[in-house]
Amino acid sequence: MIGRIGTRWAFVIGALFIGSVITSMALQYSLLWGIYGTIAIALVVLHGSGIHIKQSLSWVWQGIFDAKEVYGLIILIGLNVSMWIASGIVPTLIYFGFDVIYGVNFLPVAFIISGILAFFLGTGLGTISTIGIVLFTLGVSINIPGGLLLGTLVSGAYIADRMSPISALANFTMKVLEISFRAYFVKMLKIMIPTAMISLIAYYLIGLNYQGEIQPEDVLYYQNLLKEAFAISPLLLMIPIGVLWLSFKKISSGIVLLFGISMGFVAALAVQGITPTQGINYLFFGFRSPVNNAFLSTLEIGGALQMVEVVLVVMGGISISKIYEGCGWIAPIIDRVKRGSERSLLLNTGLLSVILNALTCDQTVGILIPGKHLGEAYESKEMTKEDLGVIIANSGTALAPLMPWNVNAIIIYTITGVSAISYGKFAFLNWMAFPMVLLATGKVCRIISNFKLLPYKN
Repeated sequence: MIGRIGTRWAFVIGALFIGSVITSMALQYSLLWGIYGTIAIALVVLHGSGIHIKQSLSWVWQGIFDAKEVYGLIILIGLNVSMWIASGIVPTLIYFGFDVIYGVNFLPVAFIISGILAFFLGTGLGTISTIGIVLFTLGVSINIPGGLLLGTLVSGAYIADRMSPISALANFTMKVLEISFRAYFVKMLKIMIPTAMISLIAYYLIGLNYQGEIQPEDVLYYQNLLKEAFAISPLLLMIPIGVLWLSFKKISSGIVLLFGISMGFVAALAVQGITPTQGINYLFFGFRSPVNNAFLSTLEIGGALQMVEVVLVVMGGISISKIYEGCGWIAPIIDRVKRGSERSLLLNTGLLSVILNALTCDQTVGILIPGKHLGEAYESKEMTKEDLGVIIANSGTALAPLMPWNVNAIIIYTITGVSAISYGKFAFLNWMAFPMVLLATGKVCRIISNFKLLPYKN
């Protein structure tokens, strides 16, 4: 089939896809225009090359159908984010996070706060656009350079996309690989703990050069806004703790998310005093603040409607990858990645994920293609699918927000005025995770375990 179609069309369609996506972003149109426009043109091109449109559409449909469970999870994650804000869970986390920033080295504290909130919010971009904006404003007020400050916040925030139990990207990775959260999380934790500690030390040392103190009245202003709009209670934190516990008990992601949504809905009614009608409205359209304020408006995220576009983007990415697979254009690339030693496989997997994310401006395809095609190669070299998931998460997923043309970087620039070129070099956790995975995976990990420094279980 490659001979009939010609691999040149793979490059033409790929270039068209990249160009259309970048154009959509530059013109501030939805990515859907670029993605689905490319699919339509690809179907016409393939039809002219002898592939009937019915055959192409069957590839597309099969790819979309195979990932059907992912779409439901994405919608549930949108519902969960909205309810956790409306119930006061996220505002409570932010409120108590402010209590620890008086008279301290601000950079490492900002890194920790953004990381903790991101883990429970489940979205790196959502974290940057909420608590990240506040921490950025406070940090700039004591003359911390914007690039350094935002790089620190991105380092913490994008922990979510790699290991939060309620992250769309983390759940997508686990679904593609058919692995459990517990096994994936434990493997990921072995990478993230040392990498996060190194990053924390780096931010501490750099932060010593910026010892201005945050003014108490600035923090109190934000805390008072939160208290005005929400009932703040540490008891609300029992809900995310419960979600984390269920995730470790190997309960399915769908059940875990339904639990989080249900408990959030009950808390919103009982603690925040909203009406059932308001709660249902929040579920569909996202949280809306009862107080008109710029800071509180950053919490207006989540909801099923907001996630519909995400689902359609994922479907589009899957459709294009399935067309490439059906035409036989992916197989030679995958075969090349599989060649060589275990070390080569690890390195090539990470590079493939990064390149795919760079080309498509989104993380979906960078997870889907290596996740779907390389599982057997890892098992043949006495590694696990969890190893593959950790490689993907800490290469393509981690580095995507540092690419200036990526969707994440463009949105971050829009809301902060700081480009990825300025903040990217300071996102230490994003950069160091991939080399750390290469050191701690497979044979290297087993050698270390022989010296009883790091337990390894295949």
